[in-house]
Amino acid sequence: MYSVVIPCHNGEHTLRRQLDALRNQDFTGEFEVVVADNRSTDSTPQIVEGLRKVDPRFRIVPADRVQGINHARNAGVRAARGDFILLCDDDDIVLPGWITAMDAARRQGHMCLGGLTEHRLRDDTYLFDQPGIIPVPWADVPRPIGANCGFARQVFDQIGGFDESILEGPDDTDFFWRAHFAGYPSHPVPSARVIYYVKSDLDQLLRQGFRRGGGRVKLYRKYRSKGMPRMPLLKSVPKFLGGTVLAVFAPKRSSIKRRTVQYVGFQLGCVAGSFRERVFYF
Repeated sequence: MYSVVIPCHNGEHTLRRQLDALRNQDFTGEFEVVVADNRSTDSTPQIVEGLRKVDPRFRIVPADRVQGINHARNAGVRAARGDFILLCDDDDIVLPGWITAMDAARRQGHMCLGGLTEHRLRDDTYLFDQPGIIPVPWADVPRPIGANCGFARQVFDQIGGFDESILEGPDDTDFFWRAHFAGYPSHPVPSARVIYYVKSDLDQLLRQGFRRGGGRVKLYRKYRSKGMPRMPLLKSVPKFLGGTVLAVFAPKRSSIKRRTVQYVGFQLGCVAGSFRERVFYF
């Protein structure tokens, strides 16, 4: 049985469309959907309870001990009944055939899965596709993203779930790296697609990039002994300078402007994180 776990905080504007997409999946096997409510103050509980009245596969569980996506993921998985977990977010949309594609990969014996994410703006403007597993920054240890992934319950139990001290940035990366070193490498499932809606505001992208940069340094401090590479300084400086120019002059709604704004924020976050973590990442 599959358990789809959705960490959620105040998802009333987007959650319903994700639940509808899951309800309309073509998968003929058994699955449930568990919404882990992380201190929502809006109508999120009412949305889920309303759907539960017509479809008992859907339910909501509390995840309110602390604020944080990894706490919500852990609470949702621990309340789940399935032996294989699929994760998606409350503000995205799983596409038709998502569970079926994950099921096919699981039946091949894979224990950790990553689906493709189709990045779009909030108005559905297409930006780019991101593969199911990502080799950056560590080509030898690729990993999925938490918005479209899956893993066996035994993996979760063996490695101790998601690290709740990681609040942003590498929250999902750390889990799949620990799984990798426990003997469960991640496998790409390109046919398991999710529309991943990105932040629209450039200031938000810059801040998001900054947080991710700081998180990357935290990961380096934890995994450098296992061989995680530093960011190459000779490559990062020209990319930072070129990215700054593109961030200023590229068209506002272009994919390249958005990616470079986020990259500039990421580089700044790496610098700040290196000071904070007292480790030289470059």
